[in-house]
Amino acid sequence: MKGKILLSLGLVLLFLFSTIDAEAQRRNKYRKRKNKNKSISRYHGGSVGGKFRPYSFLSGNVNALNYYGDLAPVNKAASTDISFTQPGFGVNVGYKFSPYAAVRAGFNYGRLKGDDISSDPAETQAYPRYLRNLSFRNDIKEFHMGFEIFLLPNYGGPNIRPPFNVYLFVGGAVFHHEPKGLVPDMDYTTGGTEVAPSAGEWVKLRKLGTEGQFLDGSDVKKYSPFQLSIPLAIGATFRLPGPFDVGLELGYRYLFTDYVDDVSTNYVPFDQFDDPLARIMSDRSAEPVAAWSGIDRSGVKIASSTMSDGVEYYSSVDLGGGRDDTGEGIRGNSKDNDMMFMTTLKLIWIVGKTGSSAKFR
Repeated sequence: MKGKILLSLGLVLLFLFSTIDAEAQRRNKYRKRKNKNKSISRYHGGSVGGKFRPYSFLSGNVNALNYYGDLAPVNKAASTDISFTQPGFGVNVGYKFSPYAAVRAGFNYGRLKGDDISSDPAETQAYPRYLRNLSFRNDIKEFHMGFEIFLLPNYGGPNIRPPFNVYLFVGGAVFHHEPKGLVPDMDYTTGGTEVAPSAGEWVKLRKLGTEGQFLDGSDVKKYSPFQLSIPLAIGATFRLPGPFDVGLELGYRYLFTDYVDDVSTNYVPFDQFDDPLARIMSDRSAEPVAAWSGIDRSGVKIASSTMSDGVEYYSSVDLGGGRDDTGEGIRGNSKDNDMMFMTTLKLIWIVGKTGSSAKFR
């Protein structure tokens, strides 16, 4: 996966250097032409040459976020459940300082979802995820900044934009996230005879420490709600009448965290938890109904074990999970970080004079 990221960055840099070199060659040819005959008009119809005029732009965005991580339907790159896609919104502000490039900053909001119930129990790779029965939602608030590198130049400025253009976007971002889980009605880790604390509520999983982050002697580090990412995207813009463009962007966020879904390492033995809610949300394999979707899971076989605290605990017979007193029961995969994908439809307002064409003098 890291190799693919480096390859993507290399292609972006190659494209960037190519456009910079092309622009340098164009400027050199233009200077030679200018010095050869200063008496000839230097207007070249906008799309071929001429003086570039920088301009600013604003956009309003409609976003769709998707996620790939430990709660994806199968353990395969880019596997995601499209039915969990939720609409979001965003705003951008930018400045086009070159015929080929613009700098852009913006804010995006969207919600990620994941649920093991979307895994097919009939598939070998998906079956353990179906048994695990974890789920989450996470509201993402992102601030990003970076560069748009265009394939086609628009010499002349805002009034001589090409009818269609393609660009690459690369930059940096900081985002806030807080994975949450829906608490079941009953505590099924102890047999389902007692009402679960905060039953029916969405609770912050990070503050519970579902993988032992707050336990003495645990080597699992706490994770921050603020994280960094590298946005990479390809987009297209279409010119509209007046000072407007419409754009479509397909983006990928390279993340530096594996906790967008609150799942990364191993199960914590049930008897080590002091907080019953943390125990309940750490292993949900014994629940007869998927908490979020309400889908029946009564066919899953459940087993019980009496642990060192003298309490009888329950989980899936095939998974073990919290009943494994060694702490080696696999809950997630810490080798690969989570991924985030963002599809954006945007209406762009060109700030500046766009109402009249250039004139010959």
